[in-house]
Amino acid sequence: MADDKILCEKRGDATHITLNRADCGGLVSDPMAVELADMIDAAAAESKYIVFRSAGADFCLGRDPEGREPGKPKDALDSRRRSEVVFNFTAHSAGRRCRSSALRRAAPSGSVAPSRRSATLPLQEKARHSRCRRWGTTSCRPWRCRRWSTASGRKGALYLTYSTEEIDAQTALAYGLVSRVVPDDRIEAQVELVCAALDKAPLPAVMSVKEYATNALTMSIEQASDFARNMHAAVNTSEGMRR
Repeated sequence: MADDKILCEKRGDATHITLNRADCGGLVSDPMAVELADMIDAAAAESKYIVFRSAGADFCLGRDPEGREPGKPKDALDSRRRSEVVFNFTAHSAGRRCRSSALRRAAPSGSVAPSRRSATLPLQEKARHSRCRRWGTTSCRPWRCRRWSTASGRKGALYLTYSTEEIDAQTALAYGLVSRVVPDDRIEAQVELVCAALDKAPLPAVMSVKEYATNALTMSIEQASDFARNMHAAVNTSEGMRR
C-alpha cells in the first residue's frame, strides 16, 4: 500500500507479510482486508508458506472503521454484502482457501502464517509470550463462537464468546488456539526452526498435510482412511518427492 500499512516481501520459499500499524494495535480496515486476501492469493502461486507478523505490542485489535461504507444497511442482504469482506478475509487467513498453510508468529513484534501451498496445523507454529500476549473477543456474537470453536472446541469457544475474557498464552495453549508458547528471547529462533523444517519438506508433502488436516477431522474414520490411502499413493509417487 502507498502508506505502508501492509508490508510484503518474498524471501526464498516464503512470503513475509507484516501489519505495519503499531500506532493503532494492528487494526485492519476493509480495504486492507481485501489487499491482504489478494496478497495471500498471490503468495499461493510462488511461495511454500507465509510468515505473517504485526509491528508493535499487539497483533491485531480488530476492525478499523476507516474505509467502511457509511450509514446503516438497508436490509439483511445489504448487511451481508457489507460483511463479505470480513468473512472472505477470515477464510483466507485461516487457510481454508489455500492449498498450503500459514505459519503465524505472534509475539510482541508480530505473528507468522504459511501460504496456499504450505502445511497447516500440524506444521503450524504460533509463538506467544506467556506474560504479555493475550487472546480474547470483544463481543458476544455467534460468528465469533464459530471461529473460536474451530480451534478450541465447543466448551472453550462458548466460554470465550460469552465471557469476552482475555486469556493468557498458557490458557490459549491449553485450548489448542496456539501450538507453542516460548519466551520473547526465543521467538525468532523458534520461527526460524519451523521455517527451516518447511523449507526442507517437499512441496507435495507440505500440501498433503495441509489438505488432510483441513478435511479429515470432519470425515468418518472410514472416509478419512480412504482419503489417506489415496493421498499416500498420490504423494509418494509424485515427481516432487524424488530427491
